[in-house]
Amino acid sequence: MEVHHHPDMNHKRKHFKEYFLEFLMIFLAVTMGFFAESLRENINNNERLHNYIQSLVSDLKSDLVMYDSSIAFNNSHREMIDSIIVGLIESKKDLRKVYLMARQLTLGSSIVSPNTKTFEQMKSNGDMRLIRKQLIADSIGMYYQWTKQFDYWSDLQRQRIIALIDVNDKVFSGSIFFQISKNPNIGSVPENADIITHNQESLNNVIMKHQYYYGMLNLMNQRCYAAMVQDKQLLKLLQQEYHIGNE
Repeated sequence: MEVHHHPDMNHKRKHFKEYFLEFLMIFLAVTMGFFAESLRENINNNERLHNYIQSLVSDLKSDLVMYDSSIAFNNSHREMIDSIIVGLIESKKDLRKVYLMARQLTLGSSIVSPNTKTFEQMKSNGDMRLIRKQLIADSIGMYYQWTKQFDYWSDLQRQRIIALIDVNDKVFSGSIFFQISKNPNIGSVPENADIITHNQESLNNVIMKHQYYYGMLNLMNQRCYAAMVQDKQLLKLLQQEYHIGNE
């Protein structure tokens, strides 16, 4: 036997206020969820930006040390070049120190390479957008764009050193240079050490290459001083804006 269920004819319809309250509760729940998610994302972005800025500040500080070290290195090499040229011009001068300095001059160089790791990471991750102030974003970009020129200048410096190596055999004894390479001190140079030729053209060729390198070192120092100015300005800006301590 079938049982038929009849609708409750006495069921009361909801009042408009009840529908409105239900809608309002749903709306508030969705809105609060949206704001909570937005707040969480904002906190994460701020934390990530703070870490980036701390890392940038650390990079800038290490760059300052590098610039200062490079300038000191270049100055010592400039002094050596000055002594080498004077020693080659004045034939009666003791050439032992000239030999030692000429060999040491090509043993290394102060190639300047600013630390761009944090900046490149921010760019590749699309996180430069986290910096809301355009002035700061522009200042960071300008610093790293300008220091990128050190790649060219450092390559030019290497070329000047190679030119010295290529020309030194015109006037300096290879056997004495070899002894200095094994034991880089004045004791490796014979007391009666002399250059292998006094031909003025050969001497002039060697002196020319040394003075070109001297000029390159001057240029690198100027670039380092200019980079230090920009570095310090950006460092101060970041520390003030993001309240990074000046440890």
